[in-house]
Amino acid sequence: MKLVSVVILLWLELSCTFSQDEPSGNFVNEAQRALKRHPHINAVTNDLQTRIGLGSVFSPTGQGPQAVLAPLIKSVLDSVIAEIGANISEACMNSTTQMLKAAFNRDQWALRMIDAIGKPPSGLLDFNLQWPGNYDECVETQVSVLDNSTGLVSEPFASQYCIASFVLGQNPAAVMTGGYIIVNIGMCLPDKCDNNSASLVAQRLVQFIPLNITKSMPPPGMVCQDNHLPWSSSAVAAIVLCCVFAVVMAIATVYDALGGKYRDNGAIETGSHIRDGHASNVNVANGAVSNGTYHKFGDGHANGSFISDAQDLSAEHVSHPMADLTKNKQDIPANSTKYKPGVFGTLLLSFSVLSNARKILNTNQPSQTLTSVNGIRFISMTWVVLGHTYVFGLGVVGNLATILPDYFKRFTFQAILNATFSVDTFFVLSGLLVAYLTLREMDKCGGAKKFNWGLYYFHRIWRLTPPYMLVMFVYTSLSKHWGDGPFWSQNGFDPNDCNTWWMNLLYINNFQDSQKMCMGWTWYLANDMQFYIISPLILVLLFYSRLGGVILSVAFVIGNFISAGVLTNVHNFSASIMLRNEDEKGNSFELLYIKPWTRIGPYIVGLLTGYVLYKTKCKITMSKKANITGWTLATGLAIAVLYGLYSDDGTIKLNKVTTIFYNATSRTVWGACVAWVIFACATGYGGPVNALLSWKGIVPLSRLTYCCYLVHPIVMLTNYNSQRQTMYWFDLEVSYKFLGHLCMTYGVAFIVSLAFESPMMGLEKVILGRAKKH
Repeated sequence: MKLVSVVILLWLELSCTFSQDEPSGNFVNEAQRALKRHPHINAVTNDLQTRIGLGSVFSPTGQGPQAVLAPLIKSVLDSVIAEIGANISEACMNSTTQMLKAAFNRDQWALRMIDAIGKPPSGLLDFNLQWPGNYDECVETQVSVLDNSTGLVSEPFASQYCIASFVLGQNPAAVMTGGYIIVNIGMCLPDKCDNNSASLVAQRLVQFIPLNITKSMPPPGMVCQDNHLPWSSSAVAAIVLCCVFAVVMAIATVYDALGGKYRDNGAIETGSHIRDGHASNVNVANGAVSNGTYHKFGDGHANGSFISDAQDLSAEHVSHPMADLTKNKQDIPANSTKYKPGVFGTLLLSFSVLSNARKILNTNQPSQTLTSVNGIRFISMTWVVLGHTYVFGLGVVGNLATILPDYFKRFTFQAILNATFSVDTFFVLSGLLVAYLTLREMDKCGGAKKFNWGLYYFHRIWRLTPPYMLVMFVYTSLSKHWGDGPFWSQNGFDPNDCNTWWMNLLYINNFQDSQKMCMGWTWYLANDMQFYIISPLILVLLFYSRLGGVILSVAFVIGNFISAGVLTNVHNFSASIMLRNEDEKGNSFELLYIKPWTRIGPYIVGLLTGYVLYKTKCKITMSKKANITGWTLATGLAIAVLYGLYSDDGTIKLNKVTTIFYNATSRTVWGACVAWVIFACATGYGGPVNALLSWKGIVPLSRLTYCCYLVHPIVMLTNYNSQRQTMYWFDLEVSYKFLGHLCMTYGVAFIVSLAFESPMMGLEKVILGRAKKH
């Protein structure tokens, strides 16, 4: 067991190096007894015993334990080097040998490299299989070798940090690693070793351990990090793009501050942004789409659940339902001097930080706005961040075997396990706003034939795609340079540098292999866009024939039920995507979770709710008994959907038939419960719920939902992958993580909205406004 011998010897060396006093006799005796168990160094240990007996180890002549151990060290080192040298590059072998010899000579730089290597921690039975070592100690080590012949100090190589991944076996419970039990060990090696040579070194060393599992262990997967990661052409282009946006925004802001749209004693009129605003965004939870606004030119585009722009929509331009239909006029002061910038000036003002920040942060809402939608968006986005705080952090947690069973047994944790229903909330919001706004616009312009369907699609694509693609470009090009650490991937967070980005651009990324998806959380955008595209089939029927529209809507919902039920039955999927059945066949995320035919139910519920609000003009008379019945039924069903899977031991007790029924109907039922809340609030029967959801302080946060959706996983991945050691999770720790992620997400989303989203809204208004005049 030569490797163990080397470890023990290095331990002796380190102890002798860092100890203020010489070791006691007991220390040496314990080391001697340990080393004596290995036959290949037994002769040397016998010699050591003899010298200890004579008292020569601690003789006053100055000869310490290092001198005694020197022959032993050389013997073991030569043996190890001889056995691991085969098939390893010469440069790697020479530099590794040089490092080991320097460590035995107690050179500080070599001892630091060895000290930085990962070691087994406590908690092995708790699945703590990440042994990262000390990343910073490794990469900051300065190699310095003294050439005895010349007296000069040289740096023949630099230290580099590597992760060796050893596969110990298979276990279906190891969901995070594809069913394999993998131990990841941090290694500090010379930068002369490439991944292949480093892997062979690690394999040879492990094979010295006399266990059956190590004898036939294949070379580990090895990833060595570059000390100086090169900048790719796409990264340079992304930096240039960001600089261009920053310069244009700075110029526009100065122009806006000096010129302004309206001047009143040198002050910019605070209400001007309403007339000048850009369409607001709708929030996306796990992928929702932004909902646009209606302009006087009649683009008639109702955008998705993420963009609810009460921010730039005037009452004259937008038709949003709400309980309070009081008009909120904002007049320009009589003594104001109207300033009319030219075409270039108007385009430039679309990038003004002053104007765009004022629009985002404005808490005033136009009349006829569904104010409760703002609160639902914010709560749903918060729910998404909470759920993803757990999901994205699992890979760097060291006490999963203890904490996860405890979580699953908690009744309250069901709200986090089932946080995926937040996505269905966004589907409802998207369908509702699309139906309500589009039907009102069709009514205004005299029917579907006179409705501008070209602008209907252009508006949606323009509002969603530029921010989406810009964030994706910056993320995929620069994210690998944003941090470092033992868990950091220098190849980026997504596979193959997002070479399937074109599928995201076409909004069909929910049909590809989930392992190859770029920005995997954007599967929702693909679904929402696909639903938006086919929505006119139902909307036109509803406009001309209520019965025909309802029949088609019900047909879509039944199709949703059948497809989800059949897939659950065939593949034996669990009722929860977080808890797999042992005999599941296939990937439930890919086959059941992200496909449009299994997720369209809540969207159809939203369409029908929007139709009802359009037909009733948000004015209905409901008895107190009917109102209480509606709230009771919606609350009961929502609780059943959210907490119905709970059991004391943390497992799901549903039989197969009940599981099929749950997977087929639960998301549509949840959508119906959310639809009731919006309907009751819009028609004046929301009471304190409407007051809470309609609080003005939520309005700016609601406007940032789309950008929050785009960036929140990026914020989390950057944080988690920058960890130096595995985390030990407990409730307070995760709470701090969640609140930190939430605040950082909204902060980053605000910047992204100012740079990429708001300017696109302003440009659309200017371009389409000029097109209308001509």
